[in-house]
Amino acid sequence: MVVAGGRGTDGDFGPVEDLADALGAAVGASRDAAFEGWWDSYVGQTGVTIAPRLYIGAGISGAPHHRGGMQASQVIVAVNSDPEAPIFEICDFAVVGQLADVLPQAAAEIRKHKG
Repeated sequence: MVVAGGRGTDGDFGPVEDLADALGAAVGASRDAAFEGWWDSYVGQTGVTIAPRLYIGAGISGAPHHRGGMQASQVIVAVNSDPEAPIFEICDFAVVGQLADVLPQAAAEIRKHKG
């Protein structure tokens, strides 16, 4: 499992890391987020290529470069405030909303069901 953050995090990977912790998942980033210095490595054609059972992209537009690094994931969940984000074309589940609202709620529900 991987929870990845993009430009939509505005540099705050706290919600991404919190959801990843609740799931026992790894944290990833888009190339833009890594180039901004918000995360040290990125998922993409020239970055890391992944194929987890579950990929959650938060605040990631779904540019072709990023898609090339994660599109082999079994289940893709996208959280983006832009209903026209290209990542919604390839995801299995789409959530249109602010990741700062959606991710903490998801982490809390997961922890509730685990506990």
